[in-house]
Amino acid sequence: MQLDSYTLLVASCGLLVLLGFAFVFLWLRDRPSVWLLWWGVPIVCTGAALIFYLPNALTNDFLSVTFGNAARLAAVGCLWYGIRRFHGRVPVWGSITAMASFWVGLCFYPPFYESLTARIVFVSVAMASMCMLCAYELWRERGDGLRSRLPTALVFVSAAILLLVRVSVAGTAPYPVGAGPLESDWLAIFSYLAVGHFMFSAIFFLTMTMERREAQQRGFALSDPLTGLLNRRAFDDFGQRMARRRAGLRDAMSVLVLDLDHFKQVNDRHGHEVGDRLLRAFADVSEGSVRPTDQLFRIGGEEFCFVLPNTGLDDAITVAERIRMSFESTTVETANGPLSTTVSIGIAATQVAINVDVLLAAADAALYEAKARGRNRVVVAEPSTLRRGQQTPAALRRIA
Repeated sequence: MQLDSYTLLVASCGLLVLLGFAFVFLWLRDRPSVWLLWWGVPIVCTGAALIFYLPNALTNDFLSVTFGNAARLAAVGCLWYGIRRFHGRVPVWGSITAMASFWVGLCFYPPFYESLTARIVFVSVAMASMCMLCAYELWRERGDGLRSRLPTALVFVSAAILLLVRVSVAGTAPYPVGAGPLESDWLAIFSYLAVGHFMFSAIFFLTMTMERREAQQRGFALSDPLTGLLNRRAFDDFGQRMARRRAGLRDAMSVLVLDLDHFKQVNDRHGHEVGDRLLRAFADVSEGSVRPTDQLFRIGGEEFCFVLPNTGLDDAITVAERIRMSFESTTVETANGPLSTTVSIGIAATQVAINVDVLLAAADAALYEAKARGRNRVVVAEPSTLRRGQQTPAALRRIA
């Protein structure tokens, strides 16, 4: 049995509606992922709106033209809203309603409504503009490492290009691509392209959501739950990556090893809850004293390691002193009044290709010297320590 174009169109519309409801169902299972709702509802609306292209779908053709296209415009606008919510940005509230209302208002203007070419051009340009906004929103966040982001953006760019091509042939092509007489083959092509773009975008939306979930899980595994800094496992992974990348490099890099002074006494006297607040305060001070590109690790207890890429010795000393002085003036409230303590810091810097483990061992030795000199100070590792470390890398020394 041969299926006609109208039957295939109905089947395509039903498929879109089911796919949209699948997004809504996923949102019901995961309410914080509100972008799933913003993506699901417009897919349902698009599937329903395509029905308006069927002959005699509605007895009143004005209603099918006016509200069918308004639903399609709102659907693409909702996709844009959903992408913004996915990135944590507030949608431009009211823009979708204003656009759909403007279209409805134009349809009440007889010269515009009676010109099929004008209607096709307006809807196509409006939808192409929104598709490019979707692509832009996806492109501007490309640094988050989601592999599905680029193909998703390309789907919207492809849709925008096809819509602009439709504008160029609006006066000559058969309906529904242009203003010419209806042809079933062109109706099939139009519906396949519309459904295909929505299908691909839906698949990539789901993939992006899954990739973000996986990235979040990896982040949980590599972050310290108390301070929010990276943990020892993350430091080990970082050291392995840098060992592969730094062979032959001559970029400056500095490593700071930091240890809170008298932290055991703080826990013994005031309890672990105060000690935890002190650790969080130190993490806040540290994050406010470094660049976004610097790597901050809590490697155990009250011990920390900060890796400063593209940072020479003088700049590393400046950063270390800024952290030391800022933390010295930081207090946490206790039952016995404000409490403060200090931090000792060891620094190792290099301009040549040295493994992070070697720098860590040298900075650790400098930290040991800072403790021996009375704490609350910054000590730079001796060059001889780095040379010995290159010959026989030392393990991380635990500071009591």
